[in-house]
Amino acid sequence: MHLTHLRVRDFRNLSDVALSPSPRFNVLVGANGQGKTNTLAALYWLATLRPLRARRLREVVRWGQPAARVEGTVTHEGLSHALAVGLVEGERVAWREGKRSRASDYFGALEVVVFTPDDVGLVRGSPEDRRRFLDRAVFTGRPAHLAAVLAYRKALSGRNRLLREQGDDAVLEAFELALAQAAVGLIEARDRYLTGLGPRFEAAWASITGDDAPARLRYRASLAPGAEGAAALAEAWAEDRGRDRERGFTQRGPHADDLVFRLGDRPARIYASQGQQRAMVLALKIAEIEALEAACGHAPVLLLDDVSSELDPGRTERLFEFLEGFGGQVFITTTDRAFLRIKGEQKVWRVQAGALAEGE
Repeated sequence: MHLTHLRVRDFRNLSDVALSPSPRFNVLVGANGQGKTNTLAALYWLATLRPLRARRLREVVRWGQPAARVEGTVTHEGLSHALAVGLVEGERVAWREGKRSRASDYFGALEVVVFTPDDVGLVRGSPEDRRRFLDRAVFTGRPAHLAAVLAYRKALSGRNRLLREQGDDAVLEAFELALAQAAVGLIEARDRYLTGLGPRFEAAWASITGDDAPARLRYRASLAPGAEGAAALAEAWAEDRGRDRERGFTQRGPHADDLVFRLGDRPARIYASQGQQRAMVLALKIAEIEALEAACGHAPVLLLDDVSSELDPGRTERLFEFLEGFGGQVFITTTDRAFLRIKGEQKVWRVQAGALAEGE
């Protein structure tokens, strides 16, 4: 799988950009704020229909313009697929093979894994950041996960509103049942993903660090459905109802769960050094890439946003050793090519003021 053509119009600071990428390494070089990350964000939007680093879709449109559009051609298993996504009159619209497409019919032609400087702080960051990473990783290999996330958020918002308004118990019970049904699928998908990811993460960590204490991942659920499934969760929320009314929100559930990193027998958030935490995130990304490749039968497209400047020389070396053996398509940004240790086929673009020019 690789992208053979990318066209970006009025996306953030990119007015009109067209690329014919290399099937291996594609390097975007330029000062900060010129459009390197926005190019990766456009590609991420094309693949996932979700904005990267944007809370609202309107934020992807270039200032003063009415609409944004990203188009791409993907070659996969000898076939060519045309994908496009745009924001038109405030509505996101997706096209596949030139026809307007629902999200459920859109996915499958292009999978991406993204690694940004924000990810480097994942171990010590907020539980919300780790939940977002986990759901994004599950979604990449299983697009139906997005529907479960959105269904849960909708039911959670409804229950919280009723709690604040001191709504009737019978109405709350109905919301709790809907919340429980969505939560079961969400928890099971997260847990199943981590079960497969864990051994890959541990192996990558051992390869990166050598003799350090073993590192592990664990999913910490504030509520566990157990054998009774949705019924057990609904019962737990019914028991919490009085306390939740006092606080005006739902205290327990998948929205309060966490992805825990362990260093030996201790929480890495507290006991791992900064270098060890960065090594954990690197191991996590390598494991994510390997898991997706194993599940899909082909390599995803990798988007690496200036991460080499966030890693020490030894771990940067390990990252590029992995990339050389990876064999898939890579897009990587940098302010200085001296940070990069790329030996394979590559194309280079100079990025300045939202424009890209091919060449050194």
